[in-house]
Amino acid sequence: MGAGRKAQVEFVSANPSGPITIGHTRGAVMGDTLANLLTAAGYATEREYYFNNAGRQMEVLGKSLKARYLEMLGEPFDFPEDGYQGQYLRWIAASVVYEHGDALRG
Repeated sequence: MGAGRKAQVEFVSANPSGPITIGHTRGAVMGDTLANLLTAAGYATEREYYFNNAGRQMEVLGKSLKARYLEMLGEPFDFPEDGYQGQYLRWIAASVVYEHGDALRG
């Protein structure tokens, strides 16, 4: 059917600034399944998977987590104006406090 024609499937454009959702998981399964079907049908299939783990998003995530960490310690903090507001950051900050106490506040 595909006769060697090219097909490209992009899926799971993951963003590490938030928790994984059922939608991310479903997209991964569906994208990989579609790519497998295209390959089975004779297409020269390329898979694209994007993972943004650098740049501005990670900087904002780090600043947001630091603010929540300081908040958990009862320290003064400035929450970034464009910071991530998700409850998951409080959970992560609590686990950092549990594991490291105030050793990382500097």
